[in-house]
Amino acid sequence: MDDIRRKAREFFINEGFLPFEISSYPLLQKYNHCSLLQERNITMFVTWQDTYLGLYKIINDCLYSVFFIEGRDIYWTIHRPQEDESYPLQPIIDSLCVICKKAGLRSLQIKNIDKDLVAGYEAVQGYPVHITYNIDNSEYSYTIKDLLSLAGPINYYKRKRINKILAMQDISIRPITNDNVRLCLEIQKEWCSHQDCSYCSSFYGCEKQVLEVMLDIFDDKVHSGLFMYNGEKADGYIICERISKKLSFLYFGKSNVDGGLVYLIYIMYRDYIKDVEYMNLSEDMGHQGLRRFKKLLSPFELWHKYIVNYRL
Repeated sequence: MDDIRRKAREFFINEGFLPFEISSYPLLQKYNHCSLLQERNITMFVTWQDTYLGLYKIINDCLYSVFFIEGRDIYWTIHRPQEDESYPLQPIIDSLCVICKKAGLRSLQIKNIDKDLVAGYEAVQGYPVHITYNIDNSEYSYTIKDLLSLAGPINYYKRKRINKILAMQDISIRPITNDNVRLCLEIQKEWCSHQDCSYCSSFYGCEKQVLEVMLDIFDDKVHSGLFMYNGEKADGYIICERISKKLSFLYFGKSNVDGGLVYLIYIMYRDYIKDVEYMNLSEDMGHQGLRRFKKLLSPFELWHKYIVNYRL
């Protein structure tokens, strides 16, 4: 970590900001929702903490988070405790700008902003502002209706893989529970054994290590998970979470059988998570393998996450 980032991080810690640790997850769950359908949530912040290096502080019941990802600008996110709560941005931005100046930073950058909220950030007075988005960080969103459709040429990839699994005689589905969730790690280890570690490092971290954190916070009353068995062997898993009335996230999933992950996604939203409109599969971060899978899975929308940068 460079000297500016190290000093800024130390400053925020001295100001009462805390790291996103497993122990903080229960306290922060009320902020685990979406803002106008798209926003990183607390589960992602906690599980990817070793990559994000995030710190947080609750001020006036809002969650302020600052992140120090290696090779990227320091940036912030703002979470409200309720999805439909209105709040004035001017005093929030004023207070963040003051603390960033004290930390020795030259700008305040806020990420993960829905396009419908951009005008509010643009209207803040007193600071030169620049607003943009990066296509690599746009989120892949799928309507559940489209996700479950197998008809037509557009669903050829999905239909082919699901039919391949259906043709196998010994495939079965079993729910993930608090008692058996650690089995996900065995499936992940087998998958990793056939990969070069540079695959995961190309998008900022070891997924196996991140999964281990997810397994520590997994709660079958909050999260939805499925195993795919091939005979008596667990050969695939998927972990999702509904975070609002409309939206669920797919956090983790792997299969050691070709087509198994597509099948697990299909079964999850056909039989287990039935009362949401969208599944969010997050961004592809410019990784071509992720991009190909996400584009071929089903018809999708790209939800642009805007970046607002105030010069101090």
